[in-house]
Order: sequence, then C-alpha cells, then structure tokens
Amino acid sequence: MSTYYKENKVEKVTPEIYFTPKQAADYFNLSLSTVKNYIYAGKLRTLKTPGGHHRISKAVILAALGEVSLNSENMRDNLRYNLCKAILNLFKIFGSHADYFISHSKNVSRLAGITAKAIDMTALDISLVEMSGLVHDIGLVGIEKHIVLKKSALIPEEYETIKTHCVIGAEMLSSVSELAEISDIVMQHHERSDGVGYPSGIESKKIKEHAKIISIAEAYDAMVSQSFYKAPFSKERALEELVKNSSRQFDGEIVRIFIKSI
Repeated sequence: MSTYYKENKVEKVTPEIYFTPKQAADYFNLSLSTVKNYIYAGKLRTLKTPGGHHRISKAVILAALGEVSLNSENMRDNLRYNLCKAILNLFKIFGSHADYFISHSKNVSRLAGITAKAIDMTALDISLVEMSGLVHDIGLVGIEKHIVLKKSALIPEEYETIKTHCVIGAEMLSSVSELAEISDIVMQHHERSDGVGYPSGIESKKIKEHAKIISIAEAYDAMVSQSFYKAPFSKERALEELVKNSSRQFDGEIVRIFIKSI
C-alpha cells in the first residue's frame, strides 16, 4: 500500500439509525407509552419531520437508557428474553404442530409472569420466571418426534423418555452463558411438592419458587388449550384440578395466588 494512501485514506462512516417511537419501542422491547413519556419528559432528544413527527436516533435511545455499554440489567434481560423467543423456533421441527408448542410456551410465560408479580418477586426474579416459561419445554426437541407427537396414550417406556425433556432442556440452556441462570428452573418445573415429581424427586423446600410457578402455569395452560392430543378443559375445571392437587403436586399458596391473579 502506498504511503499516500495510508495517510489520506477516507474513513468509512456508519450512517445513524433513526426510529419512529413505535419502532423504538419494538426494537428495545419497551412499551410505546414509555418511549413517549421519555420524549415528553425531555429525556429523549428527537428530530422532527416536516410533518411534525418524532424521529429518534438509536444512539440517543441507548444513552438515555444508560445502556451504551450493554451492561444495564434491563438491557441484559431484554436481550436474554429475546434470545428465549428466538429459541422457540426450534419447535418448527414438529411441523404443523409447532404453533401449539410456541403458543403454549408464550402462554406459560405470561401466566407465570403475572403470578410472579402478584407474589411481589423482584424485577430480576420476574424476568427469570418469564424467560423460563418461554423455554420450559424446549427439551422436547431432543426427543423422537413420533413420541412427542403421539396422540394415543404413551406406553411406560415412552413416558420415561418424555420425562427426560427437563434434563435435555436444562443442558441446552446451561450451554448458553446468557441463559445458564434459568437452567435449574427448567430442570425442576415437573418436580412436585410431595416429592414424587421428576427428574430428581426432590422435596418441596428444595424446589425453586420460580419452578413452582412454572409448574402451575404450565399445567393450567395445558389443560385449557386445544391441542393435537386432547380436547381442552373449561377454565373452571382446570382451576378445580389445581386446587384438588394443591400441596401434593403444586404449592398450595402459589395456586391460591395464581387463581386470584389470572
């Protein structure tokens, strides 16, 4: 390379990225009202189009949120949550049944999040519960499809295979540094208060509260959802089943809060 070129080369400048308020909310996993409140409070400097519409640069949003270095816990949790949502695409190996697994996962995340908030968990723990709800069944992708998608009753050997999805899912998540924190929750979401759950058969006091919440949300949504292998229960019947199995399968106090919250 010539000396002249080294001394006079033109630096490439990356163009700034601008968002509408709605685009910013979607991109950063925020509510639109939050973005608008930041604008009206003067925390977000915006450009205005000739028509008077706000346009916000990506750098300005990052600076306002204090997340330029990506070290913010809020940004970290947003990234981890979006990673969990991306992982749901693995369910597409189940073809036409993928929508059921994805919808069930999202429902469990939502219901578990509502319950965690009602219990007054910390913001971090609520986030962990919601992320765990999204990927609680991801280990199913590591099991033979003909077993996972079987419409008739499973034989004992097949049921034992299905039970391994907790371990498979936990191993998958523990291999991703950003998600290792939720691997134990996924591992425990089929443990029971009476100690006869799986995969480890641990007693209630050793089960994470996060996993107890997921267990209840998962069971409820599995009962009320239309699936490829059964007809749905009514909401009333599903809630009756939760109450009937309180203190045996489920944590009775969390069941009470769950029923009151949804």
